[in-house]
Parts: sequence; structure tokens; C-alpha cells
Amino acid sequence: MSSAETLALTRLTDRRFRSFSEAIDSVLEALDQAIPGTVMLGQLDPAEELCRVLEVRGPGSYLRRGMTLPLGAVTEEADDGPTADGGPAIPGDGELDQDFLRSLSIRASLARPLEMSDGSIIGTLSAFDTEPDVFGDLHRVLLGVAARVLSYEWENVSRRAELRRLRESVRDVDTSDVDTGLSNRERFLDALEREWQLTARGSVQSILVVCHLHVDGVQSEGDGAGTIATLALKDAAEVLGGTIRSTDHLGRTGAMDLAAVLVGCHGLTGAQAFLRRFRQGVRRVRGGSSVPISVSCSVRPLADSPSAQVALEEAERAAGERSAGNAVAGPLVAQQREDP
Repeated sequence: MSSAETLALTRLTDRRFRSFSEAIDSVLEALDQAIPGTVMLGQLDPAEELCRVLEVRGPGSYLRRGMTLPLGAVTEEADDGPTADGGPAIPGDGELDQDFLRSLSIRASLARPLEMSDGSIIGTLSAFDTEPDVFGDLHRVLLGVAARVLSYEWENVSRRAELRRLRESVRDVDTSDVDTGLSNRERFLDALEREWQLTARGSVQSILVVCHLHVDGVQSEGDGAGTIATLALKDAAEVLGGTIRSTDHLGRTGAMDLAAVLVGCHGLTGAQAFLRRFRQGVRRVRGGSSVPISVSCSVRPLADSPSAQVALEEAERAAGERSAGNAVAGPLVAQQREDP
């Protein structure tokens, strides 16, 4: 395997993409440097038996974005019959019509379908060249890995969009935050008050965690935080939601503040482990972003506070003060303050 092919495999698998368009750019750029000829991503239209060109990389001038290309004939090996709605089946390998390719002076081609988990094929990733016999087994492997990456990214985007739609349909607009879907400050305070009372009675020990986010170069104070800051907040809220347990409580308590009650968390060791998982998750999610953020966290055992309201206000103030003194030096600078 050459250094170009090794580098391409590394670039295909070592990062997280923030959008499907970003995944397309990165994947096609990696393939363009490792595979000869022209690389194309197309979206299949089984009803019309066509492929619409979404993106093209490489020296060939015979393909351009927006072109529609005929699909290849369905062979007996690839065809399991018509689709459920009675339409024509898609070629199993996602290849284009070979006669059409020859009319463009294309003499070598590879194709790998973008397959979904339900068995449907939504696109094809193809390589073409005007010279014969230029593609080898390693090129076939690279194209296959790239197609799997794009298939995953497409399905991931679709599922997350559907999940957001479902969450929005059941969201209580009076008690949830419009940007993150988390509990708003009032609802979170209600949950915090219940846990504080249980702690005061000695029934359970819980810890309050407040995380303040600051986006470098963006004025993030107040509700008009801006699109960049809001997207960063959504990312952090999604990570925090995946870090807590089902017994914990989570909410947005300020413009750039997220808070969690770790129910039954004894001592600061458990809270530190929780924040470590949170910080690592944010690094993974925000790793592909060019906008650095800092996250400052304040940890307070509820047993040390005279009331739930005081606990939240003091934790927010501590996290905010810590953030004000932070110098943002990279994609994520996470600080933690443990208040006695």
C-alpha cells in the first residue's frame, strides 16, 4: 500500500464530521489524492432510473455537478424483482450504464453503492478514467470504505433529524428550552428543589454541576448569543444528555449555562468522572470545528447548600467567574472548580 493510499484510509476514518456536506468534501478530497482519474458522488433516482451528480473531483471534464446519468441495466444477479412500490429495481452495485460511459470515452470504472441499514440504496460513489486497467484492488477497497463512511453519515444525519422532529412533537413548550430541548431554568429548579430536600433529610446524596460555555470571538452573553454560540451550546447539551444517567436531571439554566443534578453521587470523585466523560465527549463532537470553545464547570454537593436556589446561583457564579479568567487556546479548554 502506497503512502497516498494509507493517508487516504487514515483521513477517511480518523475524524468526526459535523455535516454530510463536510463528509462529502473530506471523503472526495481524500479519494482524489489516492485514486487515479475522476471520483464522483451521485444520488440515485430509482423511479427515473437515473443518477444525479452531486459532486465531482479529479481532472476529467466529462462530468459536472447537476448532470443526470443513466443507471446500468439490472442483471439477474442484482435484481430481486421490482421495488415495493412497483418501481424498477436499482442495480445492486450502483453502476452507471456502460454504453453511456463509453460514449464519454471512459474506459475504466469502479462503483460502490451507498447502502442504508434498511437495505435501500440512496447513492453511488464511482471512479472513472479514460485509460483502461488503471484501478486495482486497493482502489476498490478505498472506494468501498469511503462509500461505507458516507452511508453512515447520510443515515446519521437522517436519523438525528427524525429524532429532533419526534422530540419537538412531544416537547412541553412551557417547561423546556427552545434551543436545546432540555428543561428550562424553572423546571430544572423544581427538580433541584426535590433533590435538595431529599439530601437535607439524609435520604440521598446528590451533587450539582454547572457548566458555562464560552465561544472564542463570539459575544455569548444574553439570549442573543448568535448562531455559532447556539450551535456550540446544542452540541454540548447533546453530549451532556448522553453522559447523565436516567436518574439524573439536566437543564439549561442560563444563556450559555447547562446544569445537571447527579442523583446519588457520593463525593467529588463521581462528579469528576462525570465531567471527564463530558469533556471527552465535547472534544470528540467539536473536534472538527474551527471555532474554539471553553467549558468551565463548578461542582457543589447539595448537602453544603442552604437551599436549592442558593446552590444553583453560587454554582453559576463560580462557573462564570472561572470562564471570565480563561484564555481559550484550542478547540476545547475545560476547567473545573470544586467548591467546598
